[in-house]
Amino acid sequence: MSAFRILAPAKLCSPWLLDEMRGSLGSEIAVETYAREEESRNLISSGSFDLAALPDTVLLSFLRAGLLLPLAAALPSPLPAEPQFLHHYFDPANQSAWPFGFTLLAIAGQGTPAEVPSHWKELADGRMPFRPPSSPIISRFLFAALEHGFPPPPGSLRSQAGPVPPRQDGNARIEVDFVQGLEPRKEGPGWLVRIPVEGSWIRLFHWAIPRGCANPKRAGTALRELFRPENLGRYASESFLAVTAREARPAVPAELLRNPDVYPAESLLDRCIFARVDWLSPTPDAG
Repeated sequence: MSAFRILAPAKLCSPWLLDEMRGSLGSEIAVETYAREEESRNLISSGSFDLAALPDTVLLSFLRAGLLLPLAAALPSPLPAEPQFLHHYFDPANQSAWPFGFTLLAIAGQGTPAEVPSHWKELADGRMPFRPPSSPIISRFLFAALEHGFPPPPGSLRSQAGPVPPRQDGNARIEVDFVQGLEPRKEGPGWLVRIPVEGSWIRLFHWAIPRGCANPKRAGTALRELFRPENLGRYASESFLAVTAREARPAVPAELLRNPDVYPAESLLDRCIFARVDWLSPTPDAG
């Protein structure tokens, strides 16, 4: 039997998880990783992957291009997920992608609480240098919010001709990125991560079946293994993602569940938004 091929962000598929999946699939598993989302479209377009872990910002363009198969071809019934993570603009019926983890955009830096901003507007006047997110799409939304307020109105994005290149400032003490990447660095002294209380952008990761999948039923077997609560809670936590299924929370380390940056209060999560790529002109391939 040929190897089962997975496309995923770097560091998502740990060896123990691959061992679990080998047992279910009865075959070897080959994992190819991507560091930035814009790489994922080229890989899916040119490769024969059986499963892919993808963020919300690429799904709309992937679906429009016919790069994903319907989940119904692989699964007789829906996978677990809380209702708040389902039925969004990029895939309203969750026909082609199912959420497994999320993270929020945050402000981080070395210093005291008074030295690390707790609101987006504190970055708006340009007096505090900061490193923006590595994603041009997320940077574009951030700069629109700094100019027009959070959340930025759709018109503030449509008036931009194209993605804003991230401004590089190697000497900046403050940086903006997703908690998933910022939180592991708390091991250093004085490192603070702050999600603005007015709300932030959510990055929602999904499992999807690429068009090149040779055996959707086999992909369905892999998905059921990936969404077993004990597996989902463990691999999401290892990547500093919060799980989207409450059934998986018993497998999340208690320290991580108590971390309000990884598992924000519901009141804050309600104020978080997507980077709506359908607001952009021209529509990007990925971000």
